[in-house]
Amino acid sequence: MTELRIWHAARDPYHCAFRMIRLLTWKGDALPLDQLRVVDMLLMYPSLAWRMRLPSAVRDRLRALRLPAAKDLFVSLPGTASIWQDLHLYQSAALKQLAGRSLLKRDALRDRYAALDPRHMPLSLSERVRIENDAQAALMTFLIDDIAPLPATGPDNIFKRAGVPARGPVA
Repeated sequence: MTELRIWHAARDPYHCAFRMIRLLTWKGDALPLDQLRVVDMLLMYPSLAWRMRLPSAVRDRLRALRLPAAKDLFVSLPGTASIWQDLHLYQSAALKQLAGRSLLKRDALRDRYAALDPRHMPLSLSERVRIENDAQAALMTFLIDDIAPLPATGPDNIFKRAGVPARGPVA
């Protein structure tokens, strides 16, 4: 019997690295690693944003995106905590790959931030990022302007709002 292997972007560290580059490019500045992991998860699975406990103004901007609810997708998604744990391995590999290729600033990584070093970004990659980001501009704006700035500490931190377990080691 032959073995059927199905590729999925969530289990591809190169796809994860590309998503992280997209997010950091859109931000234009450094992002704390843990917040980057959350917005990466939401870029991979935008419908998970419906499961988050969000302030009413942010919820209104989410409605404007007209994303399908997770329950309305063709594929049923597991719990957010399961997705978070599953992505951790690929996100860690992606961060190491980006650092190894000097696409992330090492001094920022020591402080647990991700910051792109555009000097090492190939032009073809920059162009592909621009095309993808332009195609999903509303989602990118929502993730970077509304989700990423949610606080990392306190009773209503980004992790509790997203329904993910306590933060662990990233890289």
